[in-house]
Amino acid sequence: MGAFSMKEESIGFALIENLKNQLQAYKELTDLAEEKSNILVKGNIELLEDITEVEQMLILKLGKLEKERFALMNQIAEKTGKNVSEIKNNILRDFLSSEEIGAFSAVSDELKTVLLYLSEKNETNEKLIRNTLDYIDFSIKLLTDAGEVPTNYSSEGTNNKEAFHFIDKKA
Repeated sequence: MGAFSMKEESIGFALIENLKNQLQAYKELTDLAEEKSNILVKGNIELLEDITEVEQMLILKLGKLEKERFALMNQIAEKTGKNVSEIKNNILRDFLSSEEIGAFSAVSDELKTVLLYLSEKNETNEKLIRNTLDYIDFSIKLLTDAGEVPTNYSSEGTNNKEAFHFIDKKA
């Protein structure tokens, strides 16, 4: 057991539970990111809105969990006489029991792995979204520029282009 009393161990347990809850939420976000990739590739944009709503709920949940984690870290900082920015693994190892250290390390390592994968998946989705938007922009440009018929220059030296548009550019 660490150098602190039983009360501090409950803070350690609460921290580990918080991280487990964050891990679960990030795993759900990862699943949604994978689903989003499939939707973007297939072009099924209607389902994208549903996924975005679920993502927003998970992000709100993660925000609450992060506030809770920060409060726990502040408690640990207070108990150890350190500034919260100084709380690193070596201080946590002194604070947590040997059982908690193992659980903390396991959830921390898995959380890092999931966050790295989620970051990569979000980058991929960002590229897919950018490509989709570029395609839409290109398609709109084709439709708005369709039917332009170049004519000869006028006597004033200006080009008299006559055009008809499927979509009014001003709209």
